[in-house]
Amino acid sequence: MLLRYIVLLLLPLAARGEEWNMVAIRDLYYRAAASKADSDKFKAALDAIQHPDACIKGYIAVSYMIEAKHLYNPSSKLSAFNNGKNMLENVIKNDPENLELRFLRIGVQANTPAFLGYNNQIEADKKIIRAKYALHPDADLKRRIRDLMLTSGICTEEEKQSFQQ
Repeated sequence: MLLRYIVLLLLPLAARGEEWNMVAIRDLYYRAAASKADSDKFKAALDAIQHPDACIKGYIAVSYMIEAKHLYNPSSKLSAFNNGKNMLENVIKNDPENLELRFLRIGVQANTPAFLGYNNQIEADKKIIRAKYALHPDADLKRRIRDLMLTSGICTEEEKQSFQQ
């Protein structure tokens, strides 16, 4: 019942593609890793979006990876993770200069166990993020990128300087 109520609250966010409330979607994304219930809320909100753009498709892909964290069967976990990874890679392939997609991927790579082997694009993502960060108009996204880049351990001290302005 609560999940339906949350989805109903979020439906106006999905009514028109250009009016999605990206701050709300990002907030759901940040909470999704905390519990299966939060992961389900995130996925339900994304599923309610009729015509997702590249950014929303990126969040949909990441929702599969987060879902993997809450599964018990190792085979199911790996399958869900790989499904999300493939989706995210395809979205980035189609929109390689998209700052938010690069933010999503670098965040996943920074927090994924090394044995999964999903950390080979960190340097490429850092390069795009550093090049586009200063001029990007979305203050919320910039704050989230800055926080990730300063705390994730993936940046050198010199690289961190470009996010401390």
